[in-house]
Amino acid sequence: MGGMGFMKDAGVERVMRDLRIFRIFEGTNDILRLFVSLNGFQNAGNELKSLQRALKNPLGNAGLLVGEISKRAKRRAGLGTGLTLQGSVHPELSESGELAVKAIEQFGAVTEDMLLKHGKRIIDEQFVLKRVADCAIDLYAMVVVLSRASRSLAQGLPSAQHEKMLCETWCFEAHQRIMNDIKSLRSSDSKRIFKNLRAISAAVVENGGVVSPHPLGF
Repeated sequence: MGGMGFMKDAGVERVMRDLRIFRIFEGTNDILRLFVSLNGFQNAGNELKSLQRALKNPLGNAGLLVGEISKRAKRRAGLGTGLTLQGSVHPELSESGELAVKAIEQFGAVTEDMLLKHGKRIIDEQFVLKRVADCAIDLYAMVVVLSRASRSLAQGLPSAQHEKMLCETWCFEAHQRIMNDIKSLRSSDSKRIFKNLRAISAAVVENGGVVSPHPLGF
């Protein structure tokens, strides 16, 4: 529809205007991403604290500790931890469900890694937080489309096969994005890249704009 969508005759001009303001109405997307990731880290931190308390009495919490150690060892080895969506998603979407499970397990592992690495200083690691939030958003959307498509397939709706195709496409691409972000967070090169990004940002702010001169001399 393009620019015609803003014309009154199209009947959706108010919707188009509202959609433009939604991005900043409750804060910019970057701020909302920080909110998503920091809330997630808070929950992960609470779980690690409970594990820390259990370590103070290892004999009394042997079952819990063995389970946690086993789960983390399987994650490190790239093995499944037993998490499954079988029975929750339609059988025709089992492959997409497995992609979601793999992404969830690796996301949980990298979240703990980042929290253990940075501790309370995680609030200052905005490049880390942004990537963690992107993963969380993609994961949420994966679960949503799996639920919607499973319902349509189970009820035999006319649009079921189309929704299945949408679901498979989204889950495949979202899984790739999540794995790329996780790889970036774990990469030794990311520290250097993040350092460069901080320096670039500081230079742009200090200069009040683009640092490099205009190629035409303006």
